[in-house]
Amino acid sequence: MKSILRRELGSPLLLGLVGSVFIALGSLAVGWLGPGSNVRGWPIIETLRGNDLLVHLSTFVVIGAGLLLVIAWLKLGSAMRKNPADALKRVIVTSVAWALPLAVAVPLYSRDLFAYVGQGRLMAGGFNPYVDGISAIQGWFNIGVDPMWANAKTPYGPVYLAIEEATVTVAGTSPIVAVALFRLIAIVSALGIAYFAYRIAVLRQVPPDKMLWLVLASPVVMFNFVVAGHNDALMLALLLAGVYAALRKHPILGILLITASVGVKPIAVLALPIVGIIWAGQNRTLRSTIKYWVVTVALSGAVLGALGLLMGIGFGWVLTLATPGSVSHWYAPVNILAIAVGGAFGAFGLDGELPADIIKFAAIGVMVIVVAWVMLTKRNLDPLMRLALAFTATVILSPVIHPWYAAWCIILFAVVGIREGLATHLAVSASIFFACVSIAEGMDISDAVQGDILGYVIRTVFITGGGVALIIAYCIHEELSVGLIVRRIRTYRERRAVAKLHRAAAGAGNTRTSV
Repeated sequence: MKSILRRELGSPLLLGLVGSVFIALGSLAVGWLGPGSNVRGWPIIETLRGNDLLVHLSTFVVIGAGLLLVIAWLKLGSAMRKNPADALKRVIVTSVAWALPLAVAVPLYSRDLFAYVGQGRLMAGGFNPYVDGISAIQGWFNIGVDPMWANAKTPYGPVYLAIEEATVTVAGTSPIVAVALFRLIAIVSALGIAYFAYRIAVLRQVPPDKMLWLVLASPVVMFNFVVAGHNDALMLALLLAGVYAALRKHPILGILLITASVGVKPIAVLALPIVGIIWAGQNRTLRSTIKYWVVTVALSGAVLGALGLLMGIGFGWVLTLATPGSVSHWYAPVNILAIAVGGAFGAFGLDGELPADIIKFAAIGVMVIVVAWVMLTKRNLDPLMRLALAFTATVILSPVIHPWYAAWCIILFAVVGIREGLATHLAVSASIFFACVSIAEGMDISDAVQGDILGYVIRTVFITGGGVALIIAYCIHEELSVGLIVRRIRTYRERRAVAKLHRAAAGAGNTRTSV
């Protein structure tokens, strides 16, 4: 009995469960609640939030517990490699155990759940979210919506607007019930992502245990889909369901499912050409592929157009695609370049805003070119790899990279199948980084705590140091070094060069034979 207890005390499941429980407990003091929420009057909430020392402690509890969950995830990956026989069962059971406490936590890492409530009330009140901001409804601030989006037009498609309206109608006047329902939708969607990712992995003979470790157990997914309840989970679930249907020779069903995904978040439109490519078959030509693309786009456009007309909102979402781009992030490569160029102009007394904007617009142009190349190239490229590359190009070349955007790319590459070695290390390092970015998101804390510079600096150092330490520890555990990575890249390039020579020689041999 003692040996079992000793073994389980250090198990990834228990470590992550402790982290999840403490995230949920800490969220009582620092999780997001609307200013007008009656939950603030609950004795335990009022006691915790009314004491600045307890709030300070709770911020560190949430941060530390989040880092503990990341550590547990890394330990889970190591344990799965050591004992592959029960790896699939282990990752599923562990993921569910971690998710249960997080599912009842007060919202953290984002306030988008409250924006969904506001947009649903806009729809229920007869407003058009593509024309009117959330501030058009009375009492919008008390819901808990971030004031940044008070006058912004919604970037979501008509399908999600219909879901928002139905959800707030069911919830009645209670924002808390509505938030709980929106989070439930996200959690069910996360399960849908895992299910269809598993079906695709089995169909394509990709190891499902490792894939689910990156998809289901990932702290990026736990933080952003289970706790924060982002609707990206629903978008990805529908997208993967559509891809799976297309792979199973049901292209029309695939188109309809991906159209529903576009109706949640328009970025999913990148998946429509993939259905056309799968539909055209392995012996496709550019001409035949374009024919299937035309059918795919026409069907999808007709469905979305009809839905927009029925709802009385038309294609307004097309004109609001730039809404998320109204902010920028320090870690986005495009934003780093724009700031550097703008700063260089400013150092010489010139206006740096214009060149910075030019950099951002140029990045959009490059994004379009890269996505077009990925879709139009006639190379023998896996359709799902095209999809992952298109999403990744869209994210990297944007000045806005939310952690849940990174989840798109990590999940899609995991479904494609990430090879052991450098590709896996990049995926893991990205997961650690964006998990820490999620942890660093603002909390619902008083002005006194928010304005405490020392507390802010300590929290920042705690998160940054924790993230860097985890990446370094992972590299040490995997015996990675800069020299080793350089050698692996060189070996990879040499192998590609040799393969290219073999293909050229084979092509020349076939030409001589035909002559």
